[in-house]
Amino acid sequence: MTKLSLAVLLIVGLSTAVRADWWDSLTDSVSEGFVSAAGWVKDTASPAVRYKFNEYKEKLQDPETHKVVREWVSEKAAAASEFAQEEIVPELKKIYDAATADSQEKEKSKEE
Repeated sequence: MTKLSLAVLLIVGLSTAVRADWWDSLTDSVSEGFVSAAGWVKDTASPAVRYKFNEYKEKLQDPETHKVVREWVSEKAAAASEFAQEEIVPELKKIYDAATADSQEKEKSKEE
């Protein structure tokens, strides 16, 4: 029984000496990290996002911006239409003609 009581006393003595310092340190580090991250979001990120949001909102509400956007879209649409008419449509016509050539030849041979 003395060996058992000595083992129990040794385990109790060692466990009270440790007192879970590593766990306390870990939870303190995690807690400080969350507090620091929340502070950064509140003090730095949130005002920056709000500033940019307000900046873009003002820009979008400006009538001059709408005019510039409309002009840009009409220029790009005109260029896209011109490209389609000059480059895409002729190539599509060639593809269509090649695909329908066989059926046209069959119709001509039936007529003869």
